Amino acid sequence: MVRVVKRSGREEEYLSEKVYNALRDAGASDEVAREIVKELDEWVKKRGRISTDEIRRFVLTRLRKLEPEAAEAWQFYDRVFKGRITFEDGKTVVVERGRLYLGRKVKDIGGKGLSNAEEVREILEELREDMEYGLSPKVINARLYALFMGMLKKKDMPREEKLKSIELINKFREELGWKPYELKKPL
Repeated sequence: MVRVVKRSGREEEYLSEKVYNALRDAGASDEVAREIVKELDEWVKKRGRISTDEIRRFVLTRLRKLEPEAAEAWQFYDRVFKGRITFEDGKTVVVERGRLYLGRKVKDIGGKGLSNAEEVREILEELREDMEYGLSPKVINARLYALFMGMLKKKDMPREEKLKSIELINKFREELGWKPYELKKPL
């Protein structure tokens, strides 16, 4: 059994379905997610232990080649929900506290993730600016999906804030002429 070493130093069993789910949440197609997981499974079998950073770099490298928009969405998710900034080759910097330049705004970085609908609104403003500066609709769509899925999975975000966030995201999608997201199950 292969062990995964987390950033905290804690170890857990390698589970390929966790990687598959993360790929799908980033917007990767089922076909690409399965292909990457299959390749990763083979790579991981050759090792007894592997770090989460090594897994992340492997996945991002393959995803950039196969579905660049999904790789971009993965990095966007990491920034918004995990406080990590991705550099070349999947290397990251973890930002615990302080100030960070993101796009045209300087943001204060505190805890990980979003906590309310106002923060989602600010992210949507950033996406609107990104579109004005020429970011492709495919990338914007991938980022929106990552934002939506991340917000839904956020355990400490109150239900009312999630509902407001869904409304904001869907209004943004409708403004772009895109179909709104529908919940598969109640919050």
